[in-house]
Amino acid sequence: MQPSVLPDSSRSLYRDLLVQAETSSSILLSRVLEQARQSMRADVQRKLGSLERDHLELAIKMLDLQAAQLCERFPKALAQALRQHAAPDTRVGVISAQGLRLDQLELMDELQVQERVEVTRALQHVLLIAEGSLAELNTYVSALLGLSRVNAERNPLRPVAYVSALQSLMLELSLPPLVRMAWFLHASSPLGESLSKAYHDWATKLQEQGVQAVSFSLVRTPGKQLDDKRQGVQRKDREVWSPQHRQRVLTLARLRRLVAGELEAVPNKNNSKEVFARQFEREFESPQDCIVPETSFESTVPAAFEALQEMQQVDKVVQRMTQRPGVLLAQAETSPVTQSAREQLMAQARGIAQSLSVEVMALMVDNLVQDVRLLEPLRDIIARLEPALLRLVLVDTRFFSDRKHPARCLLQEISQRGLAFCSVEDPNFNAFLASLQRFVSPLASLDIENAEPFDLALKSLMSLWAEAETDGNLPSQINSVVAVLEYAEERNLLAEKMVVEMHTIADLHRVPQSVVDFLFGPWAQVMACAQLNDRSGDDDPKHYKALVNTLLWSAQPELTRKRIDKLTKLVPRLLSDLREGLRMIDYPSIKTSAFFDVLMKLHQQAFRPASNSERCGLPNSLRGDQDHWVAPAEVKASGFMAMPEDIGTAVGSSNLDDSTSNEVSPNEEKTDVLSLSVGSWVELKANGIWIRSQLSWVSPQRSMYLFTTGQGKTQSMTKRMLQRMLSTEMLRVLSDQSMVDHALDAVVQTAMLNSLDIKFE
Repeated sequence: MQPSVLPDSSRSLYRDLLVQAETSSSILLSRVLEQARQSMRADVQRKLGSLERDHLELAIKMLDLQAAQLCERFPKALAQALRQHAAPDTRVGVISAQGLRLDQLELMDELQVQERVEVTRALQHVLLIAEGSLAELNTYVSALLGLSRVNAERNPLRPVAYVSALQSLMLELSLPPLVRMAWFLHASSPLGESLSKAYHDWATKLQEQGVQAVSFSLVRTPGKQLDDKRQGVQRKDREVWSPQHRQRVLTLARLRRLVAGELEAVPNKNNSKEVFARQFEREFESPQDCIVPETSFESTVPAAFEALQEMQQVDKVVQRMTQRPGVLLAQAETSPVTQSAREQLMAQARGIAQSLSVEVMALMVDNLVQDVRLLEPLRDIIARLEPALLRLVLVDTRFFSDRKHPARCLLQEISQRGLAFCSVEDPNFNAFLASLQRFVSPLASLDIENAEPFDLALKSLMSLWAEAETDGNLPSQINSVVAVLEYAEERNLLAEKMVVEMHTIADLHRVPQSVVDFLFGPWAQVMACAQLNDRSGDDDPKHYKALVNTLLWSAQPELTRKRIDKLTKLVPRLLSDLREGLRMIDYPSIKTSAFFDVLMKLHQQAFRPASNSERCGLPNSLRGDQDHWVAPAEVKASGFMAMPEDIGTAVGSSNLDDSTSNEVSPNEEKTDVLSLSVGSWVELKANGIWIRSQLSWVSPQRSMYLFTTGQGKTQSMTKRMLQRMLSTEMLRVLSDQSMVDHALDAVVQTAMLNSLDIKFE
């Protein structure tokens, strides 16, 4: 939803509201801390344990010492938090895990994890108390922002800003973690009540000032959600897989211990007694509805995978396996994992490490299977792979901490390459799906003892895909495009340096702006191109730099009128050299003619008496809106996207990289090109059609970006063009990180929510 241009009155009221919130925040915090102090003192009397009392007394003493400083510095901290108000989501689970990823958990200690949970619990409590009055304020703030419907995410005065500001101050004061947790525990209720009253007062005041509240709307958010078919599938609750059981198993603290390797080890697969015991239990003591019944296929697995080492025998081996009696391979390829399979694997788990591993893997697979960015056949492949993944983590928990684990890399390749397809009608989709069915689907029916089957499947797929890419000549095509763009960037950077040097020329202000634009634009490119192509070491190859002064002199009728003879001799050579240089960069003939028309009019003025209207009829500027010059041949080679008229004229020439303003802008853009990295998938609109492409290269100076579709078609653009497309919603980011990492990070959010509802272990 794009905000409209705000009237001055709304903008003024919006700024006044933020200023009022900042100036009143010191008094608000003072009241909150006083109530927190009283709460802690009352709690000291109720605590039976001496250690708990000591912690609370220390917290009270520290609060007495630091309260005045906290209140004094809070307005500034809050102002900074308000400038960072554009959070992608307002749900507690998302807010709680902001900046927290699975791989970061390994680097945290138990106290840090506990503090994260307690701060999030405090935020949740504040939200619950202030929910009603905040909803009312959102209707007025959205109106001030020019929105037609309520968008709670755009309100910078949400409780998360106050909690974040208070937390940042506590960290700056180097307070002990236990003290910070005690403060948040006892300050959450008074903070919620104070904010609730402030929200109500601000909403009432805005209403009295004539602000018309906007209404709420229900919007179905696209993206990562269950499709209708999968939403209709309801798994029956079983005791071993109930929400209560999940809550007891998966907490943030236990998840941290899992990825850090601090939980009890899984059974040693190299221990023959353990292996025999597990096999005996599996064959003679397991329930009849075990996930993968033992069949004659079991004994053929080692021999089959030895044969798989030879690429040319893969098809024969798979065919033999599918023809074995009792093999469930065909069933595994046609039906996703059932809930009972998960339940039985959970029941077979030995210890918290295995139980937690199964839970985390199941949630991760759920996140991938429910992600509609992937086509349904690909999600079905991942769903069918779940039994093998669950059996893997029973014996190898490195999947969660090792990014190079074969099974994790396999999922990564499947999901990331799968993003290239937005329709099953894509001509390359069937071949991609067939490769997965050939190498990945058989894993579902194997007895997984280690990561070797996944490693073999991954190597087989990578070999097959590399062969296909070589046949299609895609790598060499991308490399050639990259070489073209690298040269274009180098030329543009050199041209920029030459423009800086030309700024020192004294006569620039004496010539029309269109001549200055020509020198700073195409002619700077000509000089840069000549210097890059020169191998002699000459400082001015082809004397294009010397031509600048000649051109400037010829464009000043007050000077040329005094030396008509010099101008007459100069013009033919000047025009010839200009044409020669512009041909070198393949400058468009239409633009060349437009500049020459201006130059000829200036030359003709030398033959007429001086007048006050000499520059009448001359364009003020010939400068286009494109910030980088890319030659037509380079445009064709790289699929370069020039700045469209409807974007360029609408946005203007403001510096998009300027982030020095301290003001909270209602129109602040949420997406920054710096957040995009090589491998990110986007959907961009070209010629009215949405195209799915992957960011395959960023120039060394990050001024040029190259995107490649699954069919090998390339689109390149400048950083400025990319930012414009993002801000005008002509380009939307599909995935800016690994889908597997994203799915695991979502498990962190689930663990956080579970941790909020139970006492910290």
